[in-house]
Amino acid sequence: MSKLGNITVAVVISSFLAFNFYLLFNKESKISKSLYVSEFERVTAGDYTEEMPKEGLISPQEIATVYVGNEDEVESWLISEGDKINIGDELALLNTERSDEESELLNTKQQALLQQRSEIEALIRDLNTSKSQVGTGSTSNVDRGENVTEVEGGAKIELDFKVDFTVDVTQEGSYAQAHAAAEQQLAEIAKELTVVEAQLAQDSSNTAIISPVSGVVSNVIRHGSKLAVDIYSTEKIVTTYAKDHEWQLIEEGDRVTIQGKGLDGIIEGIVLSVSELPATDNELIDTYKKIDDEKTVNPLAYYEVQITTPEELGATPYGHNVNTTIIIDEVSGAVAVNEDWVSRSDKKSAKARIIDKSGKAVTSKLTTPFIEDTRIIVTEGLASGQVVFPMPKPTHDIHKGNPTVILKMPTDIPTKKEWKSLTWKEYLKYMILN
Repeated sequence: MSKLGNITVAVVISSFLAFNFYLLFNKESKISKSLYVSEFERVTAGDYTEEMPKEGLISPQEIATVYVGNEDEVESWLISEGDKINIGDELALLNTERSDEESELLNTKQQALLQQRSEIEALIRDLNTSKSQVGTGSTSNVDRGENVTEVEGGAKIELDFKVDFTVDVTQEGSYAQAHAAAEQQLAEIAKELTVVEAQLAQDSSNTAIISPVSGVVSNVIRHGSKLAVDIYSTEKIVTTYAKDHEWQLIEEGDRVTIQGKGLDGIIEGIVLSVSELPATDNELIDTYKKIDDEKTVNPLAYYEVQITTPEELGATPYGHNVNTTIIIDEVSGAVAVNEDWVSRSDKKSAKARIIDKSGKAVTSKLTTPFIEDTRIIVTEGLASGQVVFPMPKPTHDIHKGNPTVILKMPTDIPTKKEWKSLTWKEYLKYMILN
């Protein structure tokens, strides 16, 4: 063949191949393609949890504070820090003379409250009468402010009740507002009377401060104008603190595992409460900040989290440090996918490339509640037994049109022991059938 003929044949063959490649790989190509996948995984269902490890401190479930008054009223203290006490135990003996003065003041306060109650009741009757009898444009003026009573010796009792209304009784709204305010004052007086009468009902021979709860005395303020006794309850809980980025993740009822020295293995608990207010300064939060390695950006953003346990923590001392793990999310029957294999649009959803029942590559939308280590947990969009492989790069046009997938052949080589365990009949069977 001449040189010109060779060139002509080469050009024809090259054009033919180029045209076929164009028909095969252009974007509008109708020719089905196959995609070779060397990296893939068949997912299986399981149970998964999202956990938040936290430092915890053993603390009382409740703190009761008993106020005494001032130093002149106390004759002697009967308790000290660390003492265990029961309901009804005596905390301090009171000065008898001061006790008599207190009783006199209580009687005077009772009389003043009774007088205030009578005046408020009279006011309500006046308002009811004025509303029914007075014509248009009239007003009802009420000013009852006698709220200071002087007792023998110059002492004064000032009550926080004052009624001062100018009411246009032809206006239903103004009348109703005045009537409601008077009723509220009457309710407050009733509360005050209940407390005073209960104090007066005590035995006059009882000159001691009585404990209202059982527990352990944590602090006694013996000096100053306001004396007090703090009592820790015998019921103990675990206290930790959620920082600003953790507060919305922890909810009441979340399961918790607790472990540490002094505990009998791992203890199960639940979140009892999550405070909405920043924790106030006290020894508990000061200690937590020292043992917690992760600091918060906002120094105020520490919110108290109380954890209760069905098992007693009585043998563990207050303030003891334990390790807690709060389970903030958990799912059953979900699957897990390599985090690098999916395309995420937000924290709760993603897209993955899977093989459908016909053997073609398709994109599936996934619901992803959380990540465990480097695996994304999937609750919807991917079922157990399905095959998933990495998402392609945007430039790979071969993935368009849902091509048929060809998976990489398994390359596992049997061990020498496995080879010897097979007979020649089994070899022949697998060679013919497979």
